[in-house]
Amino acid sequence: MGRSFCGVLVSSALLLLSSTSASPVSDPLVIHTPSGTFRGVATANGTEQWLGIPFAQPPIGSLRFKAPVPFINRSTSIQDASTFGNACPQVPSTSLGAPQSEDCLFLNVFRPSNVSTSEKIPVLFWIHGGAFMQGAASDPEYNPTFIIQRSVATGKPIIFVSTNYRLNTFGFLASRHVPPSDLNVGLQDQTAALEFVQHNIAAFGGDPEKVTIWGQSAGAGSVEAHVLFQSSTKLFRAAMFDSSTGPFKTAPSPSTYDESGKPYERLVNLTGCPSGPQSFACLRSLPFETLQNVTVAMTNEVLNQQLWQPTVGPAGSFVSERPSQRIASGNFLHVPILAGTNLNEGTTFSQSVRNLSVPSSEEDAAFDTFIQELLIDPSTVTQDVYDTINTLYPANDSSLGAPFNTGDSLYDRAEAWYSDNMFLSPRRLLFNKAASLQPLFGYFFAEFIPGQDPSLGVFHASELILLFGQFPAVEQEFAIQMVDFYVNFVNDLNPGAPWPQFTQTNKAVLQLMRDNITAILDDFLIDKTTFLDSAYVLNEFQK
Repeated sequence: MGRSFCGVLVSSALLLLSSTSASPVSDPLVIHTPSGTFRGVATANGTEQWLGIPFAQPPIGSLRFKAPVPFINRSTSIQDASTFGNACPQVPSTSLGAPQSEDCLFLNVFRPSNVSTSEKIPVLFWIHGGAFMQGAASDPEYNPTFIIQRSVATGKPIIFVSTNYRLNTFGFLASRHVPPSDLNVGLQDQTAALEFVQHNIAAFGGDPEKVTIWGQSAGAGSVEAHVLFQSSTKLFRAAMFDSSTGPFKTAPSPSTYDESGKPYERLVNLTGCPSGPQSFACLRSLPFETLQNVTVAMTNEVLNQQLWQPTVGPAGSFVSERPSQRIASGNFLHVPILAGTNLNEGTTFSQSVRNLSVPSSEEDAAFDTFIQELLIDPSTVTQDVYDTINTLYPANDSSLGAPFNTGDSLYDRAEAWYSDNMFLSPRRLLFNKAASLQPLFGYFFAEFIPGQDPSLGVFHASELILLFGQFPAVEQEFAIQMVDFYVNFVNDLNPGAPWPQFTQTNKAVLQLMRDNITAILDDFLIDKTTFLDSAYVLNEFQK
């Protein structure tokens, strides 16, 4: 049954706050919050939006590479919130929906039309993906209109918030010379945005006690990081992650990046900064263009543009323990979680070995090299681990990537291993530990969407066009069902039937496939993921 919304109720306190403004106090698009007053815009599709809201001081000048700093004195005038804020610096892209700038700490609020401040509806907080290297909340792909419309249609309206965070060198600079409190500032930006939501979302009609954080890929890894390395204050009550890497592909210590040929050492040399303790201050003082140009050049030289990853720092840093060890300890936030992976996650990440025509006698070595080039520090992985991986993912195995096996042996092996190592096994690692600690709902997305490339199969991020309403007509009913699952979870902390809760007894996940949504046992590819999740392998891969 649908739900109607009453008009905005303006309290006497808000009337006082707006008494100096020329704008009518009854304008529902002018929102007065503890962090400022913002004028949004209404759309023709039943939503209202406030874009480009700054949630921290611009991370420029002396604040470059620093943990986000809250505003002390905001402007008391009405701030225009009709356009997206700048995207954070990264490799040039035409899909960001906004210009790039180092001043990029902005978030966006979307809601159904005519929500009253008394509504207190649940909040879905979105963190975009992009390998911690690229992406922006302003990307048109992440337009939440379809999600909001479905939430209203089902009588379970939500507010949608999306955020930027610093990326690559600007967000994940790692070195022994970076103060522990300033490591992984991209993740800390997300925390600052979540704190903004806690302090301000009530003014938009949202309930700060009913925040669910959601992300995909690096965004999912970010969500998992916030579960594992929780804030001292409660910032959310539930979490959803699509294709988390558990939460990082690899997480070496900061000093690893200082070694010869590693990102920090190369960055210092290419920018002309001195090595040693003075390097950090030098990088901070560089002209933006210099730092950006070197970062882009370095990014384009590495496999899959994976130059930086979040790092495990000492005490006082955001991530102070290797994620797999934190999971093993059980010392993480015990909130309801909805998470899963896609059938062929690795295909888009394995293009470098496609159609190489490697002789069969050299294929195992080429497979080893592919794995090594994905790691910040491959020296930690011993040959016996490579040998076992080669045995688990043998040449010319038609089951690898099935039913989308291409017959390109090296490519099929690489993408199958990548899918299992980076996505399926990390999800299982968390679920197998957390099943006795909190409600879990797992999925396996296996829908090949018509019109996509069969050689990529059910590839990484392919589910997003369904969730964000950009699907072909044949997928409409399935897309609606998927979004309804997510909306139910945000509202009820349960996606609803026929999705079973994952327990240590049933080990059930939901297969998401058009015309075949069914619970399945989470034991497929178990020999591979058991090995990849062993403490020995996790330690060597620094996961």
